[in-house]
Amino acid sequence: MKAVVLAAGEGVRLQPITATRPKHLIKVAGKPILEHCLDALKSCGLTEIAIVTHYMSDAIHQYFCDGEKLGLKIAYVEQAEVLGTGNAVSVVEPYVDGDFVLVYGDLLFASDVIKNVIHCYETEKPAAVMAVVPVEKPESYGIVELENEKAVKRIIEKPALGEAPSNLANAGLYVSSKEIFGKLKRIKASVRGEWELTDALSLLIKDGKTVLTSKVS
Repeated sequence: MKAVVLAAGEGVRLQPITATRPKHLIKVAGKPILEHCLDALKSCGLTEIAIVTHYMSDAIHQYFCDGEKLGLKIAYVEQAEVLGTGNAVSVVEPYVDGDFVLVYGDLLFASDVIKNVIHCYETEKPAAVMAVVPVEKPESYGIVELENEKAVKRIIEKPALGEAPSNLANAGLYVSSKEIFGKLKRIKASVRGEWELTDALSLLIKDGKTVLTSKVS
């Protein structure tokens, strides 16, 4: 299984820090956020990784090179324009040859969290698994509505105050089959003018496929 890491965004809310470096290279505990992400993937046995880049992509290339020093094999895929997570995932289709792990490169995950998502996918064999995390203010996040405790019924982006069907937010970590790429070709731009991965997941569900959740405790 390969892994895909999304690292194209600029990090506007982190300016002026991101005026001189991409947010994925901001250091936490002595290492860039993205390096923590790669380390966690490696500890799960995922050593072939595609990193989707755009903003200051050369800085990311120069820091990680081909990944050999980290014991990884890294490929870089350029997102021509930052047009949302759905568009970012679509550009790696030629690289992915089977089931794959997808993670946002500006998030920190313990390796056990990634292993749990993979285990859920491999044992229950849905079309996709998405990690979810309980939040205090669901109106600020993409929230999932569940049926049968683990299956996603729908995904609601930033529901109105008091109208969220749960407090479980999309955590930015997935395992998926290649079937997602067909759905990505069918989605349209959101009101933000971006192509959203969650819209493709919603199409999977609409077409009768199972998308499960793995809860981050």
